[in-house]
Formats: sequence, C-alpha cells, structure tokens
Amino acid sequence: MEQALPIIFSVVLIILAIIVSVVGIQLVMVLMEVRRTLKRVNEAIETAEAKFNAVVTPLQSLGGMASGLGAGMKVFEAFVGWLNRDDRK
Repeated sequence: MEQALPIIFSVVLIILAIIVSVVGIQLVMVLMEVRRTLKRVNEAIETAEAKFNAVVTPLQSLGGMASGLGAGMKVFEAFVGWLNRDDRK
C-alpha cells in the first residue's frame, strides 16, 4: 500500500498536467479567434463610418448653406427696413 500511493499521486498529477495543457491550448485558440473577429468587426465599423461620413458631409454643407441663407435674409430684411425708414421721413 505504501508503494501504491506515490504511483497514484504521480498518475493523477500527470493526468492533471495534460488536462491543464489541453485547456491552455484551447484558451489560446479561442483568444486568437476572438482577435480575428474583433479585427473584422473593427474593419466593418470603419467602413460604415466612412460611408456615413460620405453621406453626412454634404448634408452638413447643406445645413451651413441654409444657415447662411437665413442670415442673408435677415440682413436683407434689415436693409429693406432701413430703406423703408428713410422713405417715411
């Protein structure tokens, strides 16, 4: 019995070492796959952002043009009001 106990412990330790090694290898493989997936997601987000910016940029210019046109109309109204003020005197 005294000689069987060290042999059993050795076998159990070897089996545990093999299991831990296999789990470690699987973990590394899963992390590599996660990395590949995150790269693909990042590329997709960058592509979507570029297309979104391509659509939004002209709309921002249009908004700036509308804002400028509104400011121009206010200046024109002020000028017409100034002209009409001179006609009343």
